[in-house]
Amino acid sequence: MTGRCRDTAKRLQIPAVIVTYCAVAAGIGYLMSLATGGAEVWCTYDAQRFHAMAGAILEGLTPYIDYVDPKPPLLFFTVALMDAVAPAGSIDIPVVSAANLAAAVLIWQIGREDYGMIAGFSAGLLYLVSAAFVQGYFLFSEQFAVLLLLGAFFAARRSRFAAAGLMLGLAFGFKQYAALAALPLLYMMHAEGERRYYLLIGPAALVTAASFLAVLLAYGNEAAAEALYWTFGVAPAYLQGDPAAAVPAYRGSSVVALAANLVASIVMVLPTLLFAAASVLRRGLLTVEERAIGLFVLVFLATIVVRQYLHYWILMLPFLALLACREFADEKQER
Repeated sequence: MTGRCRDTAKRLQIPAVIVTYCAVAAGIGYLMSLATGGAEVWCTYDAQRFHAMAGAILEGLTPYIDYVDPKPPLLFFTVALMDAVAPAGSIDIPVVSAANLAAAVLIWQIGREDYGMIAGFSAGLLYLVSAAFVQGYFLFSEQFAVLLLLGAFFAARRSRFAAAGLMLGLAFGFKQYAALAALPLLYMMHAEGERRYYLLIGPAALVTAASFLAVLLAYGNEAAAEALYWTFGVAPAYLQGDPAAAVPAYRGSSVVALAANLVASIVMVLPTLLFAAASVLRRGLLTVEERAIGLFVLVFLATIVVRQYLHYWILMLPFLALLACREFADEKQER
């Protein structure tokens, strides 16, 4: 291949990857819409509660008082914005598919930087496809959190820890478990010799506080107090699945039931999990970034023990995909 042909091929790589990802995400989203029969499907999942809260907000009612759900405010205001633009549930699949697409592009960029084009492309594609098996194209809070956490990791890789903290705070606004990502991000700071941990924690705390401040200013002290409770204070009742506390009931009835639920959920991500684990056993975790990815997997894997919902897997899925597909590293990166 001549030099001009090689240059042309390189220029076409990026648009080719984007087009491929768009086609895959759109195809999966379309098949999901056909299989589920339209917006009514969301009534069987968490989106029912999200849209109910959004509806209360749009009707001028008070969130966390007239309607309650144990999630942070940013999620509900985002869904309210969606419902203000289009009828509730009608754009859920396009929005979530777009979030998955953006996450895949970030995965590809991270993988390309560390392992080369083929490994990065494979990791992003693996995420897009695997997400379909863990309810990743339904409207859950996890997809938004994952995109922001990948943004935080991407920024931390460039030592932009304030930006990483900003992304971390926004991710928490969609899912409380996102706070666990502070551990691998702080590890990256420590490994780099950066001891100004406030660069990460400060922006994360400020962004988190801003959403509650917005509730306080818009709805008053009682609503803000309830928002804090339903985001933080409800944790014990949430973990126990206490119906009396208006929390969706879920508890493993026994150790056997817990194990069965774990095995059933693992089956859905078994190829990705298996190849990621095999890669770690074969190659180890050699760099700061790889060890951080391993920490991301471990902290989010702990959430599966709490509740064996399929969509919890999506929190760690991008990082599993990166570990699994590094086996396709270019020869230069391999060396």
